[in-house]
Amino acid sequence: MDTMIISEIHDALQERLARGDHDAALAYLHENFTKLPEEMQGEILTRAYLSAIQEEIERAETIGEIQKQAISAIKVLEVLKEELEKQET
Repeated sequence: MDTMIISEIHDALQERLARGDHDAALAYLHENFTKLPEEMQGEILTRAYLSAIQEEIERAETIGEIQKQAISAIKVLEVLKEELEKQET
């Protein structure tokens, strides 16, 4: 029984993903999630959670890099400003 349900859900998800319709695949999984065995539900939730954490880490790293570049740019501008002020006097 579980094998048939898993197979049906897998095939339906693959079909939607093959069409490039990720939203439809997520909606289908959401609608049919409770039909899956509990162990598989736990594995899916764990993987989704870990994936979301990884995405958040990557976003934070990107933001950190942008902030470092902004600080460097501000420092360069401050040096340029000082040089211009020296030239004016």
